[in-house]
Amino acid sequence: MYPSRLATNTTILTFGFVLQCVLVYVVFRRGIARRFPIFASLLVFQPVRAALLFGFSGHIDRSLASSLYEVLSFIDVVLQMMVVVELALHLIRGMGGWTRFRALLCLVLLGATSVFTWITLVLVPNRIFNDRLQLFAWFVLLALFGVVLKGSRSPNLTRISAGFSVFSLMQFSALAGRTVAFLDRDAGQYVAWSYVPAVGYLAIVVFWLITLQKESEQIPIPS
Repeated sequence: MYPSRLATNTTILTFGFVLQCVLVYVVFRRGIARRFPIFASLLVFQPVRAALLFGFSGHIDRSLASSLYEVLSFIDVVLQMMVVVELALHLIRGMGGWTRFRALLCLVLLGATSVFTWITLVLVPNRIFNDRLQLFAWFVLLALFGVVLKGSRSPNLTRISAGFSVFSLMQFSALAGRTVAFLDRDAGQYVAWSYVPAVGYLAIVVFWLITLQKESEQIPIPS
């Protein structure tokens, strides 16, 4: 016998909420929030968002619930983009500041991610995905990790970026899987692929819990 979808959703939501709250505690306890305040804000927002959606579920009408979901999702994406800026600024400062080459590289990467976002939107049916900003954020997080991996001297910066990049890859894998399932009209496979990002993010939270270090142990960023 397989667990019902409701039981699966409840288990993932409960386990994820607890893990994310523990991660928030760890991030503040280890001083990581002082150096990465926007990253910490995103971590705080996510369990709050989950609690709001769960708490209001069944108590407000569908149109209001849908509006609340859209607003919270938009805030989540905006925070992700702000985290990208925060990580990029830490990286640039750690590398000695802006140069013409680095500014040009930044523009090239943004242009490339915009092109890949447009191509993906063309290839994926509108009924499956149409959040352009979220899709763009995934590509930007992947591109950022490539640069961080090469130029970062901060273990925490690298690990935070690595977590987001892996999550982006999981989102793309799930999007591809749902697209194939949609075209094949396979409802079971479509639902299964929909769980990949949620379960994958829990693994990333565990990764951050284990690997993020106290900021006092990190290499200081030159001013």
